[in-house]
Amino acid sequence: MANNIQGFVMIGAQAIVFSITNLRTLKTIERGRYPVAIGDDFYAEHEILPDTVDAIVQAFDAINQIFKDYGVPTVNVFASTSWAEADNAEFVRDQLYTRTGWLIKTTSLSEEAFFRTQAIMVKFPQFKSITQKGTVLIDISSGSVELTTFSNGVFGFSRNLSLGPLRVYEIMSDVQRSVTNYVEVMRDYIDSRLLDFMRLLPQGVEYTNMILMGSNLSIFQNIIPEGKHQVETDRPGFDLLYDEVTKASDQYLADTYDLTSDQTSLVLPTVLLVYRLVETLNSQSIWISDLKAIDGIEVNAAHEGGFKKLGFDPNEEIVISANNLAERYQVDEAHMQATRTVALQLFDRLKKLHGMGKRERLLLEVAATVSDIGSYIETHKHYAHSNYIIKASEIMGLNDLEVTMVATITRFHSSITPQSDLKNFPTMSTENRLVVAKLSALLRVADSLDASRQQKIQQLRVSVKPNEVLLTARADDDIELERWTLARKGKFFSEVFGLGLELKGRNIL
Repeated sequence: MANNIQGFVMIGAQAIVFSITNLRTLKTIERGRYPVAIGDDFYAEHEILPDTVDAIVQAFDAINQIFKDYGVPTVNVFASTSWAEADNAEFVRDQLYTRTGWLIKTTSLSEEAFFRTQAIMVKFPQFKSITQKGTVLIDISSGSVELTTFSNGVFGFSRNLSLGPLRVYEIMSDVQRSVTNYVEVMRDYIDSRLLDFMRLLPQGVEYTNMILMGSNLSIFQNIIPEGKHQVETDRPGFDLLYDEVTKASDQYLADTYDLTSDQTSLVLPTVLLVYRLVETLNSQSIWISDLKAIDGIEVNAAHEGGFKKLGFDPNEEIVISANNLAERYQVDEAHMQATRTVALQLFDRLKKLHGMGKRERLLLEVAATVSDIGSYIETHKHYAHSNYIIKASEIMGLNDLEVTMVATITRFHSSITPQSDLKNFPTMSTENRLVVAKLSALLRVADSLDASRQQKIQQLRVSVKPNEVLLTARADDDIELERWTLARKGKFFSEVFGLGLELKGRNIL
């Protein structure tokens, strides 16, 4: 097992944050930040400039010395999603590896959302009590805003908007010089970008509580009392802050809230964005937390490394996110549930045959959930539509490679059989292509067993024979259509696993 004392580094748009954490207790031993305005390059130049690369190297060297002083054996380095917006991001990533030996992992939007919810669920003291009512978690980074909802203590919905204060500031900077009603124009711009989010929110839920967190909350974090990690305010108190900010000069804000010039320029778009969300959602109680994505990364590392039990299943968020996507595209829920149940049953019963683990099982569960979303566009070749919809969607907690794998599994779950040559799969490692092939084969079989869309099979027994896998079904109706479909779609299973398939069944009535 890995050492429980580990170092973490997160590259954001305005700073590089690091921590040293005991993963058994989730106690922070050391934490700090190095201001590096990488986001100025992202949004203004669309690339990371050489001087900025040098600044990152200097920060890495200083952080690495701290890690060495503490004897930290394991270092995990992440970059926020905005990093990938730079045209030369991969070149810089390689340069940094060559110069420092640290390999950077770029997080996806859905991964960052996943980390933030884990941070809140584990480290926010009032989480269980306040999320019994409708609660929206708003994470504000320089380039984007992630909105995540909870109700009855359970994760409900997540959506990312390219509406971070630095991005808004860069877009609106020309407007500021040419109009007198700058605040109104910025408010209209923000409102226009919030429309899609509001339209997709679950109906019938009032979001009376709001939790604010993120790397771009300098003005809010400076009002958190010393020694505390969060503070609560009410709607009138926030209204007063909004009035103050919209009427104050930059010098007043810098002096009053102890802000740098870079932070001061982002105060107005930050406060205006939050204010419009508070008004739109009619939130009454607002919590301001200093938790950040790096806190969630620590929680995830503790869970994945087996150091700490979290008291909840993190994968549940991923499955709920997939269910939300399926619901949005109006899949046949009964067929989806039947297919998913059988797919997971096949995975569990055939574990010695396929040799895959828990993460692959989760990918199969997600793929079975969203495999038919393409039917929303067109039933004919729906698998092709499912493929590109999934690639363009956010599934909480999956990285970009895993989203591509899920999309490919759904692409090949239909009767259009890929050749056994793995070159027919998208570009990825041979190991990942094999995983996709195996999971596609299992999903094909599961989908075949509800070919009639009537959920005829009530029980299924799976037996591995020397030359075949025998499926024995108990059904409440004739299953000849399922048998015929399996004969066609099951050929790929035989190609992948080297065993034939046979379906036997008897009527239970």
